[in-house]
Amino acid sequence: MVPATVIDNALRSEDVEGLLELGAPSDEYSHEAKTIASALEELTPGAASEDGIAAVVAKVWARSFDLSDEDLDKRYAALRRVARQILAFYLEDG
Repeated sequence: MVPATVIDNALRSEDVEGLLELGAPSDEYSHEAKTIASALEELTPGAASEDGIAAVVAKVWARSFDLSDEDLDKRYAALRRVARQILAFYLEDG
């Protein structure tokens, strides 16, 4: 299980929406982090890959920020980097 704090740190480091840069509070993405952590608990061990994690992150992100497919595509590289950070935790925590 990946703690929401690990996910929150990854989301804050990417600041996908640029909200922290605009002065939003540091807990701006904590709801999304908790939702992603919860969704990741449902992943089967085989789905705990970069692609599987990226799909979960993108789904939560699209829903949270009411993004179209086009909007999500613009953010996908950053969301993929978040997924890599989460996967690194999985691999370290093993």
